[in-house]
Amino acid sequence: MKMVSPVEVTPERITKILDAQEVIWQQDPEDNTILVPFVNMMLICQLNGGGILSAHGMWRGDLRDPQDKEKAEAFAQDFNSRSLVPKVYVSPDSEGSFKLHTESNTVIPAGLNDIQLESFLMVSFQSSLFAASKLEEALPHLVTWNEDGTPKEEGAN
Repeated sequence: MKMVSPVEVTPERITKILDAQEVIWQQDPEDNTILVPFVNMMLICQLNGGGILSAHGMWRGDLRDPQDKEKAEAFAQDFNSRSLVPKVYVSPDSEGSFKLHTESNTVIPAGLNDIQLESFLMVSFQSSLFAASKLEEALPHLVTWNEDGTPKEEGAN
């Protein structure tokens, strides 16, 4: 079996993999953060100082109601006790509400080969979307969007 040497992880390598997977993305020109929008969640890929690649997700639902926030925190604790990735947690947003977040990180000082990089990205995305879908099952009233991303009409389920 031929070993493939690790290569430096760059935003260009990440976007090349996303393109190959036909994933829609946009890049912040200021910090090279790569934003990957899904109907129910925004995923953010970042190369952090110190050689860490991070895939961070923010669920679209609003956890402003204290009971919903409490249920989401219990969900996160249970999910984290059962799953290796992603880490799931609830934290405040800039608008005074709370959001469910997912996070996967890997240390990359020596780089990653293409298979490793693609695997990290796809597992991070799929596991984050899985976590969000499970929360949506637990708190269906917080899903205020249709499958195409458009807002649901008032009173529609």
